[in-house]
Amino acid sequence: MEKIESQQKHKESIKISEKADYKEVLDGAEKIANIEKIPQGHFELIDIDKETELFYSFMKRGRFSSAFDKMYPGLRVIQEECKDKDECTKRYRKFLEDLRITKEEEMLVAREQIESEWKKIEVVFLKTLSEHFETEWPGDKPNIVGYVSNLPIFPRFLDNYQFCVGYKKISDSIETSAHEIVHFLWFKKWKEVFPEIERKEYEVPHLAWRLSEIMDPIILQCHPKIKEIIKPKRWGYTSFESIKIGDVGMVDFFKKIYLDCINSGDNFETILKKLWDEAKKHEKEISVF
Repeated sequence: MEKIESQQKHKESIKISEKADYKEVLDGAEKIANIEKIPQGHFELIDIDKETELFYSFMKRGRFSSAFDKMYPGLRVIQEECKDKDECTKRYRKFLEDLRITKEEEMLVAREQIESEWKKIEVVFLKTLSEHFETEWPGDKPNIVGYVSNLPIFPRFLDNYQFCVGYKKISDSIETSAHEIVHFLWFKKWKEVFPEIERKEYEVPHLAWRLSEIMDPIILQCHPKIKEIIKPKRWGYTSFESIKIGDVGMVDFFKKIYLDCINSGDNFETILKKLWDEAKKHEKEISVF
């Protein structure tokens, strides 16, 4: 793994190395929680009404509907048979209620396991992320909620720090949780650096959203302390693998910029500005996903 050196230019920047003493950091997590304003995460089963609305919304979109077709092909039949939204959501709800009956015990057990595993790393992860991004967690959002759901994709909701997560494999659920939570603090910092960029551009299909999706897994994979905490396996959407900027894969292109910035001692504001400049230069290539 490429070494990331400390961000020397910022007074309170993190000092990271590939030999970071992870156990020592974990041992100090309780003390940190008492000093810093760190949000508390918890997980709960998603409300059927909310889940129904999300199923309906994503089934209507071209971008993510293929994931639903693959997992729940019967829903497309329902959608094609229905005359309007009311009829469609009513039938979706019935489908999801029946699914919940068969899956609820599994979901409840997984919820407990996810929360238990998350609590082991929560404080040190959130603290490390705050130090790396050089911004504090907002005081008006004391809670982060992960909704255990049957959705085949995992949306995040920036305005209230909530997200959806699967339950089939606990390690995947932890990685998904970390991924979505990175978005929360990324866009807080983003707003501080780029106040002129409208809130709507933080969402699909805008370039600011695309850059966040590219960089999120790069940060999880390339920051040594975060990688040790989360143990991520993914590098983003599978479609990323085929996207190139010149002769270089898109992920490798932005990974190099990020690592070069860190090794140069850039603070995170400068990192964001450099990444954004490159994203704008290569918007055509990036916009294929």
